[in-house]
Amino acid sequence: AVDGWVEFVNQELGGIDGHPVEVVACPLGNALSPEEAAGCARKMVESEVVAVLGGIGLSTGAALAVLEENDIPWVGGIPVNPEEMSSDLSFQFSGGSPGAFTAMAHQAVTEDGAEKVAVIYGDFPSIKAAAVDYGVGVAEALGAEVTEVEYPIVSQDYTTPVQKAVESDPDAILVSAADTSCAPIMQALADLNTDAVVYMVGSCADPKAVDQVGLENVAGIRFNIENRIDQTASDVTDTEIYGLAMEQYAPGTTPESAATVAFRGAMNLWVVLTNLGADATPTAIAEAFRDSADQPSFDGHPYTCSVEQIPGFASMCAPQQVLVELTDSNEMVEVSDGWIDVPAILDNTIN
Repeated sequence: AVDGWVEFVNQELGGIDGHPVEVVACPLGNALSPEEAAGCARKMVESEVVAVLGGIGLSTGAALAVLEENDIPWVGGIPVNPEEMSSDLSFQFSGGSPGAFTAMAHQAVTEDGAEKVAVIYGDFPSIKAAAVDYGVGVAEALGAEVTEVEYPIVSQDYTTPVQKAVESDPDAILVSAADTSCAPIMQALADLNTDAVVYMVGSCADPKAVDQVGLENVAGIRFNIENRIDQTASDVTDTEIYGLAMEQYAPGTTPESAATVAFRGAMNLWVVLTNLGADATPTAIAEAFRDSADQPSFDGHPYTCSVEQIPGFASMCAPQQVLVELTDSNEMVEVSDGWIDVPAILDNTIN
């Protein structure tokens, strides 16, 4: 998505103040390696970048520590670690796991009427904290009985935790999964033929995972996203631009799920850079984001970084969510009533 963004900006938007955008890439081969993440950050420092576009990784806290030492802002991505959510040099246009679990738990209990909820999550500290503090916390605060099911994050056995969740006879199941665990968990849910309404994080909406399991086994699952797909209720210009940019400049890229967040963060950075000009410094970029209030976010909810929206997580500038359901015609339809106001839910439940 970011590769497509670079080409789109340079070819269609004239770069930054007439200068082409250049990106220094450093993909993590091992998402669990803090040493590798820190090494990537040092590469960014040596390359004298003005900002780093975040992705998703379990070791990115180590990278952010290096960037903080050098006053380089971390922009966008899908925040997983506390450092990404709280650093004064991190600016996120996603609710991450806290936003996802808050929205899913609230929808399940208040809108679906779930009295019993199962929450499945990996045993990585930040993942567990989001699932327990926000998924379990919100559901219990709203009066639901909750069963927690934890599984080893390096496990290849996903049937056992799913079976334990199903055996609790829940009305709703909330699942934290990503990457290679999405399809196996979907398959286990299908094999066990649960009647519970299943909620999964948006990264699992990747068509590759759906195709692996089969649409007939995945239809009905609900996912959190951070843009509106109801075209009768919102301006879809950004959505159309994104789709065309991916088609033209990143063919073969799956445009759904995490790619949308990557492109959004990159476009929001482009706006700030365009306003500041080609001589923008890391400090000026950070200040521009830090002072923002109700700023338009590309294909997302307006962002505000000047006011803490989730207590303790000042970097979460736009934690609002939308919930969608995958239909048997392979379409996503909104099941939430527009944007879910995550900060308001937290104010009324666990804060």
